[in-house]
Amino acid sequence: YWMEHPTFEGGNAILADYSEFEVDATNEAFFSPTLAAMERLEIMKFGIRLIETPYPGIKSVIADLACTVPEMAEWVSYQLSQNLRCAAQLYVAWEQAPLASNQIRLSKTDVDHAGVPRIELHWKKSELERRTLLEGLRLFGKTLVRKDLGRVRIADWLASGGDYPTNEELAGHHHMGGTRMGTDVTKSVVDANSKVHGMDNLYVGGSSVFCTSGECNPTTTIVALACRLGDHLGKLIGV
Repeated sequence: YWMEHPTFEGGNAILADYSEFEVDATNEAFFSPTLAAMERLEIMKFGIRLIETPYPGIKSVIADLACTVPEMAEWVSYQLSQNLRCAAQLYVAWEQAPLASNQIRLSKTDVDHAGVPRIELHWKKSELERRTLLEGLRLFGKTLVRKDLGRVRIADWLASGGDYPTNEELAGHHHMGGTRMGTDVTKSVVDANSKVHGMDNLYVGGSSVFCTSGECNPTTTIVALACRLGDHLGKLIGV
């Protein structure tokens, strides 16, 4: 049930007013769907990171061209010796459904210099994830149009059903679910107290015990589970 937070540039946007959205110190704004929207579209949780690249004067016009007519914008940028891109990029990260086929195993054929089997990661994205990514961007685009805030252009690879890019961020480096928590020993590794099933003195801390991944960064939940485990162990040893 190994999970990550896949992250890709899913498209870009032209905004009617680049000051419309509140951004952080790195010119990034964040968006996520409501529960009602997720249920209606039958998709999972996702988050859109809108990264603004503000350009002054005529450069902003060329940057908007990069969203709608990328070939022309590339030619104009070349003539001006400027490397300009669409002024608002949309990066999407989403949760993965827990699938038993996504797992960490010890290799049966590959060993290290000491003869210890190396770790193998078996990890694939599902069709539900791709639909979440695509429908999430469509939802965001329709929302911008309805509120007259801008337009979204979905990346060619996604709109055409192509493969995921291999030259991007790929994931958030949030490794979750490999030792998931549960009551069924055939479908989990640790119990509700983070103790490995069948062991008396082995506990696991970290995001690997997550049952599901959600979309948010896992750090807060990791800390909460660590504090919870600390309280449990303290009671066991009488501290």
